[in-house]
This record gives sequence, structure tokens and C-alpha cells, in this order.
Amino acid sequence: MSGGETTAPIDMTRTWAPHVPAFREHVERSLTAAARAPDLTSTIQRHRFHGSARDKQAAADWLRNRLGARPNSNRLLMTGGTQNTLMVLFSRLAPQGAAIAAERLTYAAIGQLAMLGRISVLPVDIDDDGMRDDSLEALCKAHNLAAVYINPTGHNPTTSMMSLERRQRIARVARKYALPIIEDDVHGLIASNAPPPLASIAPDLTWYLMSVSKCLGIGLRTAYLIAPSDGGLADLLRPIPSVSSWFVPGLSAAIITHLIESGAASHIVGQISKEIAARQDIAQEMLGHLGVMRTNKSSLHVWIDLPSPWTAEPFIQAAHTKGVILRHPRVFATLGVNVEHNIRASLIAPSTHEDLRRGLGVLAALLLSRT
Repeated sequence: MSGGETTAPIDMTRTWAPHVPAFREHVERSLTAAARAPDLTSTIQRHRFHGSARDKQAAADWLRNRLGARPNSNRLLMTGGTQNTLMVLFSRLAPQGAAIAAERLTYAAIGQLAMLGRISVLPVDIDDDGMRDDSLEALCKAHNLAAVYINPTGHNPTTSMMSLERRQRIARVARKYALPIIEDDVHGLIASNAPPPLASIAPDLTWYLMSVSKCLGIGLRTAYLIAPSDGGLADLLRPIPSVSSWFVPGLSAAIITHLIESGAASHIVGQISKEIAARQDIAQEMLGHLGVMRTNKSSLHVWIDLPSPWTAEPFIQAAHTKGVILRHPRVFATLGVNVEHNIRASLIAPSTHEDLRRGLGVLAALLLSRT
């Protein structure tokens, strides 16, 4: 920098769907369709509850791309996002004081949601293939678990892609102990060559969650939930008919359904996947030769193994002084788990490829300096 110029900090903390060509055009068309629809007034002034029959029909057709078969629309809900849905699932499956299991490093909101529900989260060991089935079984033997939360496809934060064999072993453990599975498949539609979800392997045990936050847009505040059985869904819903906080926003449902029916949703997903791949190529170019990066071709971020003597806090501070903002990895740790030798760096938060290169260049220089 010279002549008093300042450069805006590069935020590498958040992961969301990247900007892609034609996204705005597609959404504008869906908004126009919603505005011209005869039910516009009710869309805005009334509850959509968990989606109309048309919404669910479109959702079932779309989710078939991931599940391999069309899900039963009677067991499918549109909801007001993953976190609202998890709050309901936790409160209904795990009474206060109960425990659920989750990967020892997991989605940052899990601990916070569990705290609000007054339940505990017990850590399951992970390796390069994701959650370890032997560790899950050890927890099942030692504790009366209410459920297991798992993110097997593009695990957040480590980026691991659980193999089919490991998924089958996790399902066997869950079946042995009659353990409900809460599967967060948020990356499922953007993950190339991903194994089938647990919901396809153990559908009678799995509460399957698919948010549109990564494959369309987080501002739509919408997720899909598929229940393991008609009875399970009825039991979930029966005591909370007036809890509207997790109802799908009507306008969001109308937009998403039009995007699916018009083919625009699939086009957007394809464009997002291409943009992620392009950013992954940049990450490989900038960091790959250092041998410290874990990722997969469909991941929105990279997981960096910090070389000695770096630990997380000094590295974050050093990056900040050079204009790059990172999150401390402790946000992904379950209670009692220490994580000091890794950093998650978003490839999507930088708005341009140039900014991404600049941010990764700062990280590469720090990783090489080791001071």
C-alpha cells in the first residue's frame, strides 16, 4: 500500500453459496411469478406452515437427485432453516438433561442449540473418514444417548467425505442401539460423487436435513426435513402445532418452488459447483504445495494443519495484522475438546478470485514463516 491507500480486510470466516452468473435473473423471475400468482395475498399474510402440497411435490422431485429415490412427501416438511429445525428435534428427541452425540469437531451452532435445550453433547472421535463407528458404539454403551447428530458429507470443519463403508457401519451401530440419527446433509447437492446419505441407508432411523443455504442462498431461511416414519413425524408435530418459529417463510417457499419447477434451481446448483471448483483450484495453487491443507473438490472451505510452532490464536492475530480475518477453531469444538493446531479458511467469503488469492497468499506466507 502506498500514498495513504487502504485495503479492506479479507474476511475468510463464513461459508455460504457463492455468487454465480444468472442467479439474480433466476430469482427475479421467481419473484415476479410469486407477485403475479393469485395466492400472493395469502403467501404474505398467512402461514405457509410446512409447505403446500405443491411445495412438497417439487421438493420431493428435487431431493430425489440426492437421495436416489423420491422421498415420501407425507414425511417431508419445509421449515424455517436448519437451526430452527434442530431446536425442535433436540427438544422433542432429547428431554432436558439428556445427551446427544456429535463429531468432536462439529457445526458451530450445535453446542449453542444444545445449551438452549439444556442437553449435553458428547464428542465422538473422528478421523479422515469422519465419525468413527467404534467411538460412537463406545458412547452408546456408556450412555443412554437420545440421538446422534452427524454431518458426513463435506464435514464441517474438517471437509472429510465419509465413505459408503463407514456410513454403513455408523448405521449398523445406530440400529443396534435404536439410536435416532440426525443427518445434516447441507452440502449434499453441491458435493460431487458423494456417497448416498445415511437417510438412504437407514431411512427408518434418520431425520434427514437439507438446507438451501449452500446450494441456493442463506437468505431464503429454508430447510427440508424428512422424517424416518409417518408416526415419528406425527409424534414430533403433535404437541407443537402453534410453534410458528420453524414454519417456512411463505415467500421463500414460493421462490424456491418456482426455482425447482423451472429448472433454475438445478442450474444454480451446477453454477455454484463450478465456482467452488474454481476456488478450490486457486487454493491448491496457493497452498497445496505446503502439504498442510485438507479439503475436497466440493468444499466451501479448507482445513489447515498449522505447522509447529504455530497455534491458532497467534496465527489468527498475525493474519489479522496483515488484513485477513479468521475464526478461532474452538467454535467447532464440543465441550471439553481442545483444538489449537488447525484453522478453517473460507474460500467463498472473499468476494472475488483476486481477494481469495490475496487472502491465501497471506496465509501461505505465514505458514512458511512459522514465526
